[in-house]
Amino acid sequence: MRRCGHQALGIRRALYTTNQTITKTFQPTDEQKVRGLILNHALTKVNQLGWTPAAIEQAATDLNYPPTTVLAYNGMPLIKHFMFDALNKTSIDQLHEFKTPIDRIRCLCRVRLRQTQPYIRHWHDAFLQMMEPKYELAAASWFFTLATRMWEMSGDQSLQIDWDRKRAVLADVYVATELYMCEDTSADFGDTWKYLDEAIEHMEDNARGMNRAPDLRLCDVGNEPASGGHSSE
Repeated sequence: MRRCGHQALGIRRALYTTNQTITKTFQPTDEQKVRGLILNHALTKVNQLGWTPAAIEQAATDLNYPPTTVLAYNGMPLIKHFMFDALNKTSIDQLHEFKTPIDRIRCLCRVRLRQTQPYIRHWHDAFLQMMEPKYELAAASWFFTLATRMWEMSGDQSLQIDWDRKRAVLADVYVATELYMCEDTSADFGDTWKYLDEAIEHMEDNARGMNRAPDLRLCDVGNEPASGGHSSE
């Protein structure tokens, strides 16, 4: 299970160095609508052709467009389309039924992972493409924005310093779980859901520990504490 994790370590590190977001509101042009139709159809070709230009070209041909309607030198246009589409679909109407933000986070992670599930046997290849230096920061921003969306939907109201940290940690938890899922052969990905539950529990325990952390600024550097210290002769 470690192979995917080592190969995608660059993306997981980049999650801590980017604050980019991908949420923009705009009206698509006719060209963008055609592009969206082709890329949507190309997703049905992934399990046969992978995250490749061939999948995009075949989709265009199926829809009676020229194969070069969506120019692609690799699978990144299709991967990016999937990431945006999955982000927009990561929601639950009954979130209010969950008692705590962390319960909502757990549920939202499952919803998002279920969207990757149909392509999971080829998702490792998608990660390899996202790891390329010219795409790494953009890919990291997609996962970072996913974490932002989840915390916002959970109703979390942390202060700014906690907000940034919690987004980065959740993004890392999600990426690690998705990489685990790439090689999970258990029934209905049961081991992945167990891994996710344990990772979120660990994340929550760490957050509690940070909230209880003592104030270490009790004395000037180089001075002994006012009490409780041991004198030496």
